Amino acid sequence: MRVLVVGASGFIGSAVVAALCRSGVETRCVVRNVEPFRRRFPETDARALDLTSADALSADRWAVLLNGIDAVVNVAGVLQPRRAREAWAVHRDAPDALFGACESKEIRRVVHVSAVGIEDTETVYARSKRAGEESLTARDLNWTVLRPAVVVGDGSHGGSSLLRALAVMPLVTPVIGDGTTPMDVIHKDDLASGIVNLLRSGAGIRAVLEPAGPGRLSLAEAVTAYRNWFGLRPRPTLGVPNWLATAVARFGDATQMHPMTSTALAQFRARLTGDAATFAEMAGVRPVSLANALSARPCESQDLWHARLFLLRPLVRLGLALLWLVSGLVGVFSDPALYAPLLGPLADTPGRAMAIGVLAAAIDLAIALALVLGWRLKAMAWVQIAAISAYTLGLSALAPAMWGDFLGGLLKNLPVLILVLVHRVLEEER
Repeated sequence: MRVLVVGASGFIGSAVVAALCRSGVETRCVVRNVEPFRRRFPETDARALDLTSADALSADRWAVLLNGIDAVVNVAGVLQPRRAREAWAVHRDAPDALFGACESKEIRRVVHVSAVGIEDTETVYARSKRAGEESLTARDLNWTVLRPAVVVGDGSHGGSSLLRALAVMPLVTPVIGDGTTPMDVIHKDDLASGIVNLLRSGAGIRAVLEPAGPGRLSLAEAVTAYRNWFGLRPRPTLGVPNWLATAVARFGDATQMHPMTSTALAQFRARLTGDAATFAEMAGVRPVSLANALSARPCESQDLWHARLFLLRPLVRLGLALLWLVSGLVGVFSDPALYAPLLGPLADTPGRAMAIGVLAAAIDLAIALALVLGWRLKAMAWVQIAAISAYTLGLSALAPAMWGDFLGGLLKNLPVLILVLVHRVLEEER
């Protein structure tokens, strides 16, 4: 059997690819960035395709990707894209072209991974996911739609990252609402094994399954389970009021603070439970409970680091944004006579001194705006490093005495550079 996996580099997609490879299945993978994926999975046939591009709507392009393929697994998804059209492209338009190509190529077996609870909300994510399902289920294919509950793993991503972050909060353990929302979880490896079994057995044809593990929990119990796994002392549970959770989510939307966004909040407010028994029977797997999944792999230092850095990541970004914002505003409103002596021959006239000050302030404000909006954050790290280095080297040449300033002067630029590098690392999710 030869399988095409679409969205193969994602949290679930990577687990599916690994499970297929372990089973000896020839796997062709569709990803956006091919080279990093090939280094991770050298045994696969990786092909590049951006699902938001016009190329992803081409029947001819999908026909080439489907050559020699017996079955398709679509795991592509985007929870909170910057633009709504990206969600429609990834969840409906590109899959619709793929499913049409499957019909044309007479590749009948398709497993499509969606999400539980999308029938309960009207976010762009939920509506586009439902449209993708409808595109598939209307076709004459041997389809299976999977709507997994909350997916966890040895690593973390999206909702599971948020659960871990809530678990390590100091002083109190916050939960959304009153914390009583019922929740099922499934380990990504159990989900991936089930997908492989469904492909091999042919079970679940024209069925909508809701993969879940045993042992239903409340949201508060799930967060507490993670806190215990980290080995942290119990803390009082604090319910976060809906108005506050909504405000934080809207701020996350505006600043691209994933996954603290309105879509993620809507999904947590929707149904988070699946049908563990039916999935286990159809897929021939025995998913483990959250407690068993956690006990099977004891917490290590990097797990605690990740959970705490997840909380610090937005603070680091906003702290840097505040630094550049204040620096820019100070430059705009400062009297050029105050900084002209530092510029020496570069500011031999008041007009030139003001021009240099306005230019520097504009650069600072532009960096602050990019950080607040979450625009190309990895690239902006290098812009910040270049700007700080230029300021430091320039002022070292023009006013070397600033290194001896008792308030730190230029010396403060060194820890700021380190903080920018830390933020650059935190933005490298995969």
